[in-house]
This record gives sequence, C-alpha cells and structure tokens, in this order.
Amino acid sequence: MVVDFRLVAKFLAPALLLFGLVAFIPGIYAYINHTDGVLAFSTTGVIALIVTTICHLLGKTAFTNYASLRVLFLFTTSLWVICAVIASIPFYFLLPDFSFSKSLFEACSGLSTTGSTVISYIEQKPQALLLWRAILQYIGGVGFVAMAVVILPVSAMGGMNIFKTESQSFDDSAKFTPHLKTMVISLFIWYVAVLVFCSFFYALCGLDLFTAITTAMTTVSTGGMTNTDASMNLMPHSVHYTAMIFMFISSCPFLLILASISGNPSLFFKDQQVKGFLLLIVFVSLAVATSLILTNGYDLEKALRVSFFNVISVISTTGYALEDFTLWNPFASMMFLFILALGGCSGSTSGGIKFFRIQICYSMFKVELKKLIHPHIVSEPRFKGKIIDPKTLSSVITYLVSYIILAMISSTIASSLGLDLGDAVTASISCLSNIGPALGTTLNPSTNFSQVSDPLCILFAIDMIFGRLEILPVLLCFTRMFYRR
Repeated sequence: MVVDFRLVAKFLAPALLLFGLVAFIPGIYAYINHTDGVLAFSTTGVIALIVTTICHLLGKTAFTNYASLRVLFLFTTSLWVICAVIASIPFYFLLPDFSFSKSLFEACSGLSTTGSTVISYIEQKPQALLLWRAILQYIGGVGFVAMAVVILPVSAMGGMNIFKTESQSFDDSAKFTPHLKTMVISLFIWYVAVLVFCSFFYALCGLDLFTAITTAMTTVSTGGMTNTDASMNLMPHSVHYTAMIFMFISSCPFLLILASISGNPSLFFKDQQVKGFLLLIVFVSLAVATSLILTNGYDLEKALRVSFFNVISVISTTGYALEDFTLWNPFASMMFLFILALGGCSGSTSGGIKFFRIQICYSMFKVELKKLIHPHIVSEPRFKGKIIDPKTLSSVITYLVSYIILAMISSTIASSLGLDLGDAVTASISCLSNIGPALGTTLNPSTNFSQVSDPLCILFAIDMIFGRLEILPVLLCFTRMFYRR
C-alpha cells in the first residue's frame, strides 16, 4: 500500500482528541457565566471525541515505526479539513441565520489565521463564541502544529517532516537543539509566553481581561479577528502600538528568536530574512506616512501610527483594520496592493508567500542580470551567504507558479459567481495568503464578508486551507500520482 490509511487514522486520533478537549473550553466558560453556548460546545466536543474513537479503532493495527511523507501530507491535510468541519458546528448552532457554508468559512478563517469574518454585529454574539474564534486562531498558528508533533509517536525524521508538510519554508538551520520534541516544546512554551505578555500589556492599555486575552490570541497567531465590528478603530492608541510590536514579533522566525534568546541575541538582527523584512516595513510605512501628511493632512503622530500599524498588519497577514487604507490616496492603495501577498518570515505564524522566497527570487534576478552583461561569468544565487541549491530554487519557483495559477483560478470562479474584478482578485489573494481584508469596492478593510454568497464562502474557505498549508501538500493529496508507486 503506497499510503497507509490506517497510520493516517492512528495519527489523527490523538490530534483530534486534543482538539475535542479544547472544544469544551468555551462550553465551560458559557456554563460558568450562564450564557449561551453550553449545549453547542458540548455537542462539538462529543462529536470530536466520537471521530477520535473511530480513527483510533481504524488505526489500531497500524505500524508506527516510520511515517512516509505521503502519510504525513495526508495526515496534515485531513487534520485541517476535519478540524475545520468540527469547528464550524458552534457557529451553525449559535447563529440561527448561518448556513453551513458560512459556518465553514468562519471556522476555516479562524484555523487558517486568515481573520476574515462573515459575522456582523459581533459585539452582540455570545462571549463563548467570541472565545471560540480566538481559540481557533491561536491553535491555528504554530501551536497547532507544535501540539500535533509532540503527541505523534513518530521518528525524529517523521516529526521534522510534519513541519515541512505544514510549511515548506521550515529552515533546518534554525534548529537550536538536536532533539525534536525538546525543540517543539520550547517553541510551544515561547508561543504561550508571547500570549501571556501580549495579554498583560493589552490589559495595561485598558482592555478588560476577556478582550485582552482574546485579542492577544488573535495577535500572536497573526489572525486578526477582534470582538467588535470596528476592529482596532475604537481601541486606545496604546493598544495600536502594543499590537504593532507583537504582530512584528509573531511574523518573525520563532526558532530564530529562541536561538537568539538562548545564545547570541545578535543572531536575530544579523539574519538576512529579518533584516530585509524590517527594512521593507520601515520603507513602505514611511512612504505611506509621507503621503498621508502631504495628501490627506494627517499630523505626524497619526500618520506614522496608522501607516506602520496597517503595513505591519497586512505584511504579517494579521489583517487588523485601523481606518480604511483604500480610501487614503492612490499612492497608499498601490503600496498596500504591492505588499498584499508577501507575508511574513518563514517559521512564523504568518501566511503569504513568505519573505525568504522574495529574497531568493531577487537573488536569482540579480544573477540573471549579471549573466546578460557577462555571459561567461560564474555566479550563483545566494541566500544567507550560501549558494542556493537547485532543489530549493525549484521548490520556490514551483510554489510561486502554483500560487499564481491557483489565485487566477479562484479569481475567475469568484468573478463568475458575481464579484467584480477588484473584489474577486484581492479577496482570492487575501484568502490564499491568509491576510483577511481585501482591497476591492465591496470587500475592503471597512467591511467584512457577510454579503458573500454560500458558493463563494466555500471557495474562499478552500483557498484559506490551501494557503495555510502552502498549496502543494494539499494539491498532492488530490492527484493520482500521490496514491501510486
């Protein structure tokens, strides 16, 4: 058997068990606070445990000493799809006007840390549901994979490959410990620590405890869902500055941060990817701020605050809204369109194309220009001072081509389902890159996806899952070659 489905089921069981137990948390919160949601979340948890039991029984006889990449690809894709369906149950039961399609969209948006929403009047919804949205985003970040790897009974090679199936940009050189589980547990501790610090500072800024914790969950996961329709617009300025710091930290390589903390702190600022990422943020933000001062009459503090906030929010794929930047001026709109699909660094909770791929493409571009002028020169593209091997170059090009093709297909389908061109293209890119806001006429930072039809909800939900798992692993699971020798 090319793909051992029993082994896939065996791996799914503990992961789904953990997810099912997490589903009881909002139900317990609702019970303690005497609010809606006890039955909905209890049902969700029970269904997850039933699916867990089925997977356990199916995988009982599976041989676990070695897990092939095919098994891990199918496990990862199946885990995200099953969890998305289970996660949609509370939305379906607690929001009477919600169809299954809208519920699935909201669940996928949470788990993929996209942050788009089809819910209007969010403030009026049960707090247990708001907590569930935040939890989905939090476990949909790096914590989801970290927990899955910790509980998987696979070899070190298999466990490391889990990172590769969830993100092809995983950088082996960033490891600071030879022990996989120690590394992942350290990663998980860091993820929790960042949440605690972010919650603490949000509380210091004046947010109540519930809002501080749920907003922190969506910040450190670079998700972007908030508990109000206004997103960050009604928040104190101190919250904006706090969010900027934690959005930036969460869009940088977590393993590099841990390596810097445990060893040489200068490693972080010497890293080529981080330096380039930071320089791009500063350059674009200052350019946008200048346009706001000259064109829109903003004062210096406001121009710098809203420009840096929105640039970091978009490029980190968090997607918080602070004003509608599509209404500022044409130059600012073009700058945001330019950074829309870029994404953060590899090994972070950010989605998007990932900045290291942009840097590799730029290195290839420079080399090709040199060879046009000097045809006989021996020059190879480099990244972090090392020659980029052909396998990596091929992987980057393949990903970019698949991203463009999928974005084109999604945009075409979205247009045929009633969206205008601007909404169709930017919404497809936004969902594929797990950003949140689109830059169209009806879908933009000042609106949500509540008016989107059910077929479009399904389309964008699929885009989110493809984008979060970086397209190719999911695509492979739907090809014939995947199941043949």
